[in-house]
Amino acid sequence: MKTWHLNTVTFALVLGSAAAVEADSIVKENKTWSKTYAVASDAPQLEISNIWGDVRVRPGSSDEIVVSVKEVRSAPNQKLFERSQEIIRLNIDATSDGVSMRVGNPDQRWNQTDQCRSCRVNYQFEILVPANAVIDVSTVNDGEIDVSGVTGGVSASNVNGPVTIGGMANCEDISTVNGPINVTYSKAPTTDCKFNTVNGDVNLTMPSNANLNVSVDLFNGEVSSELPIEPFALPAKVERVTKDGRQKYLIKKKSGFSIGANGPVYSIASMNGDVRIKRNQ
Repeated sequence: MKTWHLNTVTFALVLGSAAAVEADSIVKENKTWSKTYAVASDAPQLEISNIWGDVRVRPGSSDEIVVSVKEVRSAPNQKLFERSQEIIRLNIDATSDGVSMRVGNPDQRWNQTDQCRSCRVNYQFEILVPANAVIDVSTVNDGEIDVSGVTGGVSASNVNGPVTIGGMANCEDISTVNGPINVTYSKAPTTDCKFNTVNGDVNLTMPSNANLNVSVDLFNGEVSSELPIEPFALPAKVERVTKDGRQKYLIKKKSGFSIGANGPVYSIASMNGDVRIKRNQ
């Protein structure tokens, strides 16, 4: 994504509930708010970088991005609650080209949250974008990435949870660590894409007229397809490494297959999971 210019925005916050009790007791606060951002780009961009909670994106108006957020902030005591407000906050950049929203402190690295152990801010994002928007969204814990009906390029990542994309035209990079990847296509893809998961299956549902060249790197898993596939050999990759003061060479060999005629290149990798390709009825 391009560099954004920080805008100063005043939000109307609707206070759901707030409780502040004595030290060493849980302090909790709920807020909900929504904001509409006008966009004028031919391909407006949305970037969301979350830590706790869901990110849900759906198509809306062609000239605006509408963001609705539910925020639940909690900490073990009042002192840490106030500390969490400094280091775990939502930073918003908005221009006519799009919106970028990042959870954290832009002046500190993410691991600064270690200074506020047991602090937590759960953000639930519900976002409406122009259908042709370019999407790059992520979350880390206790959340799901759920994008549907967006025809622009989609990148999405999770750590502990699933990634679900529906009605997609093209993707760029889809990944999760612990969870499945489920993608349904509205039409045959035309651009290259990468799929990566450690503990989870990769499920792709696409039209019968799809054309793909697929590189697969599976450790514990298998490939099944409702579409006709044709296996082909991929050249081995040789990597030189230094271990215990000695040069060693690692030889890695992936399998590959094609669907239809020559098309975009898909790279799919999973440590513990299967790859399933289904026909979109």
